[in-house]
This record gives sequence, C-alpha cells and structure tokens, in this order.
Amino acid sequence: MSIATPEIDGRIDAQKRNLDALLQRFTDQHPDVVNARRMIKELEEIKRKEVQELRKIAMANPTSAGGNSLAFQDLSRMVATSEVQVASLRARVAEFENRLNRARVAMKTAPQIEAEFAQLNRDYEINKKNYNDLVSRRESATMSGQLENVTGVADFRLIDPPRASTKPVAPNRLLLLPLALLAGLAAGIGLTFVLSQLRAVFYDAQTMSETLGVPLLGVVSLVMDKGQTQRRKDELKRFAAATGALVAVFGAGMLALFLMTRQAG
Repeated sequence: MSIATPEIDGRIDAQKRNLDALLQRFTDQHPDVVNARRMIKELEEIKRKEVQELRKIAMANPTSAGGNSLAFQDLSRMVATSEVQVASLRARVAEFENRLNRARVAMKTAPQIEAEFAQLNRDYEINKKNYNDLVSRRESATMSGQLENVTGVADFRLIDPPRASTKPVAPNRLLLLPLALLAGLAAGIGLTFVLSQLRAVFYDAQTMSETLGVPLLGVVSLVMDKGQTQRRKDELKRFAAATGALVAVFGAGMLALFLMTRQAG
C-alpha cells in the first residue's frame, strides 16, 4: 500500500536543498551542516512513523461491500487526507515544543553565561595589567644588571629624566640687538657717505675752484626766508623725534627681553 505524506516530503526536500547549498560553502563538520542532517533524519523518522500509523488505520478499516461507490471512495480519501494532515501537524507541534524547550533552557543559562563572560573579561584585564607591570619590572631589573656588569665600579642611577632646556643656547639676544642697532646705523652712515661722494657737494668757493680747476668769478649766498627756516626747523624736530622713538623702542625691547630671559632662567 502506497501512502503519500506531501507536507513532510516537501519539508524533507527543502532541508535537502538547504544541505546541498551548505555543503557547497562549508565542510561536513560545520555546525549548520550537522544541524541540517539532523533535521532531515528527524523528518524521515517522523514520516516513517506516520506511514506506519496510516497503514495500521487502513488495515483496521478495510473497504466494505458498499465501498465501491464513488461517494464512499471520496469520503475515504478525505478521511485519509485529514488524518495525514493531523499527523503532520502533531509532528510539527512536537518539533516546535522541542524548540521551545531548548529556547527556555537557553534563556535560563544565558544570564549565567553572560556573568561568567564578564567575570572572565575582568580577570583577563587584571592579569594583563599585572603581566605588563611584571614585564616592566623585569626590563628595569635587566637594564640595572647590565649597567652593573659593564661598569663594575660606578653606580649609575636615573634620577631625573632628560629634558630640553627652556633657555636658548645661542644667540645671545642681549648682545645681538645692540650690535644689530649699531650695524644699522653704520649702514645708514655708510650709504650717506657713498651718496655724498657720488653727488659731490661743495661747502666753500675755494674748494670748488680747486676741485674743478676753473677760476671762480663770484659766489651767490643762499638766503632763506621765514618759511624755509621754519621748514628746516620742523625737519630737524622730526629727525630728533624719530631718533628718540628709535632709542625708546630699542630700550623697551631690551628691557622686555631681559625680563623674559630672567624668568626663563
């Protein structure tokens, strides 16, 4: 007697296709492959039990004399189909109950596993810190022993760590700034002297006559009016003010540099 179980057969085919896809990516020892094979074996066992039950039912209820009618045959097929569906649903209920039980067990053990995991992490961090401290001490002891073996007489100890000095080594700015001022003044005076030599200026008639080698017939004196005299005085005042400002700024800079150097020292 051939008895069909389409629902379980469909589930077995789906699991087999899933197993083929998993074997293309993983080995036989992979947890997903092992789980898929276990599911196929369980479904085949459920199918075997259902087929046996359906055969027992069919043998216990043989077809009667009036069973040759079409109505009786349709009712028999409907009853058989319903029994198959009931058996399939019972199998699914049993499977889901097993899954529920496993999930409940996992829910009970999950907090404990998390607590153990957190404790392991804490222990690992503590052990790691202690290990690093011990390694640092061992390196320090090794370096100290090497120094003692090399010197044999002197005892070297590192008291203060090396650091860069906050005071500049060179140049000496307190000496450099006055020299720079003198160099600037000397450059200005030298430039003025060179320009005076390029564009000669005579201050008396005798020098002019001797230099040019021509007789001098007469001299015209420069007579300045009040406006020119005032402009000349203003130019002298501005020159004196600029000179005083230069000296004041230089003195303030020297004082500030001296104070900064003193604080840094």
